Amino acid sequence: MIVLVLDLLTCMSYVHIFQQRFHLADRKLMNIHMKRTWVLVLSFCMLTGMSIAQISSQWRGENRDGIYNETNLLKEWPEDGLKLLWSYNELGSGHSSPIITHDRIFIPDQKDSIGYAYAFDLAGNVIWKTSYGTEWNEDYPGTRSTFTLYNNKLYILTAYSVAVCLDATTGNKIWDVDLKKKFGSIIPKFGKVESPLIFDDKIIFTPAGDSIAMVALNPANGETIWESVGIEGNGSFCSPQLIEVAGKKIVVNSFANVIAGFDGNTGEFLWKHPQSNKYSINSNTPIFKDGYLYSTTGSGTGGVMLKLSEDGRSVTKVWQDSLLDNQMGGAVWYKSMIVGSGDKNKSWFVLDWETGVVKFKSKPIGIGVVIFADDHFYGYSDKGELALMKLTDEGLGLVSKMKITLGSDQHWSHPAIRNGVLYLRHGDTLMAYSLKQ
Repeated sequence: MIVLVLDLLTCMSYVHIFQQRFHLADRKLMNIHMKRTWVLVLSFCMLTGMSIAQISSQWRGENRDGIYNETNLLKEWPEDGLKLLWSYNELGSGHSSPIITHDRIFIPDQKDSIGYAYAFDLAGNVIWKTSYGTEWNEDYPGTRSTFTLYNNKLYILTAYSVAVCLDATTGNKIWDVDLKKKFGSIIPKFGKVESPLIFDDKIIFTPAGDSIAMVALNPANGETIWESVGIEGNGSFCSPQLIEVAGKKIVVNSFANVIAGFDGNTGEFLWKHPQSNKYSINSNTPIFKDGYLYSTTGSGTGGVMLKLSEDGRSVTKVWQDSLLDNQMGGAVWYKSMIVGSGDKNKSWFVLDWETGVVKFKSKPIGIGVVIFADDHFYGYSDKGELALMKLTDEGLGLVSKMKITLGSDQHWSHPAIRNGVLYLRHGDTLMAYSLKQ
């Protein structure tokens, strides 16, 4: 929203310039010129990719909930699968997702312990590539986090808890902050995983140390705006979510054993609720809707629905479900249903959001990632199956399916959709598939 406001202000400044240049005495003539001016300004904003192009350029879409606001997509795929527009197979290792603007694609990778940032055009050509720091070369090597784009800058957190800011035009590093050195960040077994959250000109990170749980930094220079108290359980592998209750902005994230909420303006700790599994790995960004917060975790634990108090300073448990126990593929809350796959429970589940009752259970593909666009669910399984699924009165049905044969290592990356194109990363390969009718 901040980006949108800034871009509108930029557009308005052009109007002011036009007004100064046209000293029209006749009010009717002035109105005609002003209408033409606004048409020109709005066209300029659209052509330069202002505002909207940046809002969705982050982890799991505009609201971090896996929902992509696309229309006129294929309702059924060809027998031989989606049309591959292009692929690039010279990435290093990684599980990060791509982010897409009106004319650019950004994605990180890792080669020989060094993290690299890539910028592509929409045809798959490399515009620039630059190193930004050390990345994970231990268990399941490769980049984990996804870039966030804000005011033409790229932000990422490395697996060793270093926050990095890059110029999106050139790839040049602007600043970095070592959260371990500065805030006592604890590095979990498989490395830090957190795609940065930005709002109100604050960038949020989760050091999850003994004394400091969360921090807000200045996106321009990395200076500290606020830091919160620490909470027990330390870090997990989760990207934060922004929710709003009664005008209060609250940052929510999952730690090793709890879900917790903090005041987005001050960092004040507000509340926590237990959530843990046998491995202390909570990886799914919580989903918020109409005063309710849903979070799920793997290894047989499942999900919990919480209701926020009217002032947002506390939560109460509404229900708990142990079947939809997704580990790191997320879930989608669509209308009255929550859809996702299990982990230990190797099926796909559709839950009633009010009660947590399982409405449907099926096995259209293997377990994995889910996103949503144009009234359909897109699944990407750990077996490399990419599927189009539709929720009807009979359940979650498989419409189309294809096998992802390009790429390497685990099928863990979350797909992204932009302007009728599905972008999918499998290890060393980035692919672009047409979804247009």
